Amino acid sequence: MASEFKTVSGLSRKPSVLLAPVPEARSRSPCAPRAHKAWSSAEGREADRAILEWEEDDIAAWLAELGFQEYQKMFAEHAINSGRLLLELKESHLHEIGVARVGHRLEIRKCLEELKERAGLASPTDFTSLQQKLDSAREEQQVKNYPSRIILIRHAESQGNVDLSLYATIPDNKLTLTENGVRQARAAGIELKKLVGDESVTFYVSPFTRSRQTYELIQQAFPEEQVLKYREDPRLREQEWGNFQDPARIGEFMAERRKIGAFYYRFPTGESGSDVYDRVSTFLETLYRDMQKGFCGQNAILVSHGLFCRLFLTRFFHWSVEKFHKLWNFKNTQFAIMKLQPRGYYKLISELKSDP
Repeated sequence: MASEFKTVSGLSRKPSVLLAPVPEARSRSPCAPRAHKAWSSAEGREADRAILEWEEDDIAAWLAELGFQEYQKMFAEHAINSGRLLLELKESHLHEIGVARVGHRLEIRKCLEELKERAGLASPTDFTSLQQKLDSAREEQQVKNYPSRIILIRHAESQGNVDLSLYATIPDNKLTLTENGVRQARAAGIELKKLVGDESVTFYVSPFTRSRQTYELIQQAFPEEQVLKYREDPRLREQEWGNFQDPARIGEFMAERRKIGAFYYRFPTGESGSDVYDRVSTFLETLYRDMQKGFCGQNAILVSHGLFCRLFLTRFFHWSVEKFHKLWNFKNTQFAIMKLQPRGYYKLISELKSDP
């Protein structure tokens, strides 16, 4: 689907050392088992063996004690409803369940190993434990390759932003930047250069003309050796509105869209916001692979469109559809900066406008 990477330079970098996330300090080990209704005592080996008798509520409570309440529903939906099934979980299972953050998977697996040992079901020296330690080391190395920032940018002002009638005669993907848009893109390049300094960058760009022009003008602010790679990816394109558009009906469509919601409304012969959300999901798989391999350098920069940027954030941070609907659209060349945190996850540090 996406075009192959075009290497601009082989510039190397030294990624910062990242740590897997850990839960807040507690009075006891965060991995310790909770009291179970079937236990005659909360002490000793017999209590630990009762981990096998855990049910869905016990697993949910254990996740809450670790600070991972957001995964309770995911575990239940995948029928992880007994202690025996819980202790069988491997890294691949956690990924399938929906534990997307590597740091969280490492922490949960570490606690599962402790539960196994307490229940007398595993030895720290058995093959499974050794393999898991090797897998953990590999994942920790992958996290170290993550970029310091993921930066989303909406394209600069285009012809369609100032004259909607053009959509009736010019394909959406061929609309170009205005003179003001050219100035905006150049200014955005200067601002980006100040932000990242001499750090390496990789660009992911929508194939629409206005996005590619925005990238080309931004890239002028960077020396050639600073840009590791450039990838044009169709999944970053604008929401499809349905080929040529009748200016007389655009107002009608937009009124319907406001009633139904941008996430669910489908333009005639076009896409809904949920379709774009699905595109974001598949793109994230590619982005994570590139991040793990160190292909992004120190900054991954996405030049795309307003709706895509909002849905990217909604998907990445697991925001609700309701929260998405409250977000204002990005202004032309507006940034959204996601900063890598010491625990191995990203935090949105840019302020976004939204309705109350």
